[in-house]
Amino acid sequence: MARFKAAISNTVLFKRAIGLLAIALTLASGCTTTDVISESDLVEAYASNLNLAQKQEIESKISSWFGGVKITLADDVFSESSQVGIERKAHTDDRGLLIEGRHNNPAFLFTLLTDGKHCVLRNNQTGDTETLSSVRCVKNGVRVL
Repeated sequence: MARFKAAISNTVLFKRAIGLLAIALTLASGCTTTDVISESDLVEAYASNLNLAQKQEIESKISSWFGGVKITLADDVFSESSQVGIERKAHTDDRGLLIEGRHNNPAFLFTLLTDGKHCVLRNNQTGDTETLSSVRCVKNGVRVL
């Protein structure tokens, strides 16, 4: 009989522990907030004093839109314009000349945007946006030296 009570007691304690854990996880996830950035609040922006890590974050976001293809951007990307265009490398022959004298690779455009607090990168072809956590933006027309 004592064994039976101990087994019931352990089962009850286990169920209570699971219940408390579930409540704690529910409360913890309810406490986290995510800022929802409305497209209508976004305006074109410039990058402010980009460092190497920030440039790499932008390259990484664009690379993910291209399926992981390595992207290299200029050190001063988004410093003078809120848009950047990327073209795929044209096919060339052994002499470096374009095959058939032309290429039909489309240019892909990306726009840097801000709502005043967050810096957002938009893929203009798909409309997808990604928040850039380490990049600081200023609205177009506002220059930071």
